Amino acid sequence: MLTVESATRKDRTTGKTAELQHRHFAFIAGVIAAMPTHAASLRTQKRSCALAFADACASSNHRFDRARFMRACGEDTQ
Repeated sequence: MLTVESATRKDRTTGKTAELQHRHFAFIAGVIAAMPTHAASLRTQKRSCALAFADACASSNHRFDRARFMRACGEDTQ
């Protein structure tokens, strides 16, 4: 199982930073955009997921564009 500790340890040993980048944001947004929305409860779950990831991504990279991410997720901005 991948844990935060093991990932952080690997980043330190390879010299990579843990900052998420555009390609990571695009991948996450694509997964969220593909979530099913045929029922109201699924639309609510999708929006909740997008907002939770937006918060996490924003804390990982100061250049993160929340509005752009939400649009890529297929959601209106907050």
